[in-house]
Amino acid sequence: MKRILIAGLMALLLVAAPAAASVVIFDFTFAGNGATATGNITLDMALLINPGRNVFDISADQIYSTGATPYGANIAGLVAALSVTVSGATRGNGTFTLVDFDGVLLDTSVGVDLKQQLVGQTLVKVGPNGEDLLWGSTGYTKLKSDPVQSYAGDFQLFSPLTSDAPTGGNPFQATALGGEIMSLTSFAPATVPEPTTYLLLCLSLGVVGFARRQLRIDVEN
Repeated sequence: MKRILIAGLMALLLVAAPAAASVVIFDFTFAGNGATATGNITLDMALLINPGRNVFDISADQIYSTGATPYGANIAGLVAALSVTVSGATRGNGTFTLVDFDGVLLDTSVGVDLKQQLVGQTLVKVGPNGEDLLWGSTGYTKLKSDPVQSYAGDFQLFSPLTSDAPTGGNPFQATALGGEIMSLTSFAPATVPEPTTYLLLCLSLGVVGFARRQLRIDVEN
């Protein structure tokens, strides 16, 4: 019976571990015109398309559309959590969470490594004339592979008119309620494991300890 219990706990860990590993927290910072917006976003990497356009449209109003063409398919469940703190703006300072926004846009490009700082990464020969580009550039440079619609990446947050949260406009920018335009200066995976990882680690240690204790008891008996 004890061995069955141990086997069951181990099986639970094997099932839960991949799910926890797919959830990653990214820290980000927008800054400019005296204002700063710092925060973090929790993404389900199992749903994220890389490279590709990732749209999390809470209101499902196609705010990312280009004319009648959606900028990207709405990926339900992509964003698990979001927190942004604005400071230095004439209006709209404070901390905002996922309920204050109605959408997130994350556009990755060929060659982007999501395991390290994204801003400033070189995208080799992806420009319209085959030149190198930088992820995080606020320009409107198109990609050679998609000259109609695709920029060299993007990260924007969108908020409804009823919210005081910052909102996007141009690629890699956020505008505070006071009108201060901030550009993305950092977007990188957080170094601190999320609570789920801590929980799984503690559970794993508990299972190992329990198994060793039961093995010792069986040997002694």
